[in-house]
Amino acid sequence: MKRILFIALFIFSSALANAQAFEGVVKDAKTNQPLPYVNVGLIGKSVGTVTDSAGRYKLNLTDHAADSLKLSMIGYKPLTYLVASFVKDNAHQTISLQPSVTQLKEVRVTNKKWKEVTLGNTSHSKTSNAGFNSNRLGYEIGTIIKIKKSPTYLKQFNVTIAGDVNHPVKLRLNFYTVKNGLPDQLLQNQNIFVNVEKGQQEIHVDLQPYSIYVDDNFFASLEWIENAKGHGLMFSAYLSLFGSGAVISRETSQAQWEKTGLAGVAFNVLAEH
Repeated sequence: MKRILFIALFIFSSALANAQAFEGVVKDAKTNQPLPYVNVGLIGKSVGTVTDSAGRYKLNLTDHAADSLKLSMIGYKPLTYLVASFVKDNAHQTISLQPSVTQLKEVRVTNKKWKEVTLGNTSHSKTSNAGFNSNRLGYEIGTIIKIKKSPTYLKQFNVTIAGDVNHPVKLRLNFYTVKNGLPDQLLQNQNIFVNVEKGQQEIHVDLQPYSIYVDDNFFASLEWIENAKGHGLMFSAYLSLFGSGAVISRETSQAQWEKTGLAGVAFNVLAEH
């Protein structure tokens, strides 16, 4: 009898735990098509994920009833819910995001001659490295890149991979304004996806289709958005004196940014000013 009771309690406990692992689908409100790679997470917490290629996500919301859940993606209006009401019924198993109208940044056109320049750090070190130590969805890592003149036009993003790539990885390249030494607002109005293939040694991303102009120092980051069989991905790094170029990262898309150590990740951008 005790054995039967124990089994029943175990099954009940497992069911209760699984009930907190909320699953859902995110779709485009106009087309009703699934939205891949939407950021889903608790604001200010290291709890979050990214929807898969079919718009599906799974998130453990245990003990977070008082927290706020945010869904966001470039080109769509973000949605925020109180977790307690979000999980109360099944009304939110399918969520629709409304497309947003993005106002393009006004570019001052002059007849001046633009000069090509490389911004950031160009280290190709294979021994000094920094990067993703896991394949957690929404994990984001980057560095602040200083400009020399304003405005500056971003042409190409570059970084050297420090280590073997044994399995394909899908990342998202993001650019942010900087406020109080940390990333603030996204600069681009389109997703910039980066596919890293097995055996690849460098990443080069053509930025010209995205027309990104900056007037001040900016933050460049890579975000892990699709699971892979491997664990982590490392990039060339350099010693950052006084922590001025320290790695800045967050575990999930809605978590707080944190500065880590004295090593800076060697992201660089070919630009014109």
